Amino acid sequence: MRVAVLGASRNTGKAFVEQAIEKDIQITILARSPDKLPFTEEQLSKIQVIKGDALVKEDVARTIEGADIVICSLGAKIEGLSISGDIGVEETGIKHLIETIKEAKAPAAPRLIMVSSTGVNGNYDVPY
Repeated sequence: MRVAVLGASRNTGKAFVEQAIEKDIQITILARSPDKLPFTEEQLSKIQVIKGDALVKEDVARTIEGADIVICSLGAKIEGLSISGDIGVEETGIKHLIETIKEAKAPAAPRLIMVSSTGVNGNYDVPY
């Protein structure tokens, strides 16, 4: 089984990747800054890292190519967040993800699992 993860560098996505590695699941992640990933060298040796950004549709497409399952846990950073910060990465990233899945020529589209708490109260005020 091959699983692609967007939002793997923090919180829920990071926890998922760590658990998946322990179960020998093949993982591909998308990372803007691979050198800043919070994984050990041993963990990184078991992860395929695609350098790119969820805001770039082609990067999302490269990450999910051949995946059976896609986990999306994209989210903005709360520390020092301003209205011009990472707000909207969820909306744009998931838009690219859904478009890419629809355009895929694979026999079966990957299953998509999305986890987010951003905007659950109907707005994007910080702190949430």
